[in-house]
Amino acid sequence: MSIALPRFIIRDRAATLIDWGVVLLSFLSGVLFPAPEVYYTALLQVFLIVTVPLLLFSYLIYRFSEQNGLRIQGVRKAMPPIAREVFGTVRAMFIVACLAAWPVGLYRLGVPTGIAWTLEQMGLTWWMAVLEMYVGIVAIDAITYWKHRLLHTRAFFAFHKHHHSFRDPTPFAGFAVGPVETILTFWPLLLICIPEAKHFAPLYFTAIVGFVFLNLYLHCGVTFGWLEKVLPRLNLNTSAWHNVHHSHTNMNFGEVSAFWDRLCKTTRAHYQLKKKAAAQ
Repeated sequence: MSIALPRFIIRDRAATLIDWGVVLLSFLSGVLFPAPEVYYTALLQVFLIVTVPLLLFSYLIYRFSEQNGLRIQGVRKAMPPIAREVFGTVRAMFIVACLAAWPVGLYRLGVPTGIAWTLEQMGLTWWMAVLEMYVGIVAIDAITYWKHRLLHTRAFFAFHKHHHSFRDPTPFAGFAVGPVETILTFWPLLLICIPEAKHFAPLYFTAIVGFVFLNLYLHCGVTFGWLEKVLPRLNLNTSAWHNVHHSHTNMNFGEVSAFWDRLCKTTRAHYQLKKKAAAQ
């Protein structure tokens, strides 16, 4: 007599199969590239250029933060699962490389892309380029917030579960997300393939590097007083803010700023008010 498996186990197993299917399809997408050898060369190079520095900075920030920062969740009772965090990050960066290899490969073939290195190519003045970048960051903030809310629904949480297995994360967990979530987060890289979708390279890559370091700080598990004061003034999240999401899960969803959390009343403070009202 067979025993029916609980639904959450079935969802987890299905999500695992889909995740690895995404990894395979991302890699095989290079077969469709005009020159597959150029694509796979670009993939390998992008993967190394992105992953090696990311892991190096994760290690440096981890060592520095553990020795100098103020622990948010108290003294660790056990060693953090760094090996699993590194695995999740490396897998995610492989998919990022698969996505980025498309515009990089097209650029190497001399095919027009959306990357512009000068303001003349953009057809903009400096202040217009800065304004465009600001609008882009606001848009990405909205997309990542609602993507995060989607991943916390019952139907999609299995694809986000890996990241939440790190309740007290280290910087190595900053990009340790599942393949489906990686696609949902980094798909805008493919927009660079469109010549009309202009990206001003100096500001675009600066914003990406800034987001990387912000994300590493958000997951370091400690706070530095001056950063906790400066970041909110720039409308950016802090380590203390995001750590609440890892320790309590269904609150503080914002990945760049807290704007949408406050607007949609999904902050920890709003959650506590709802809980208090329900108790009364």
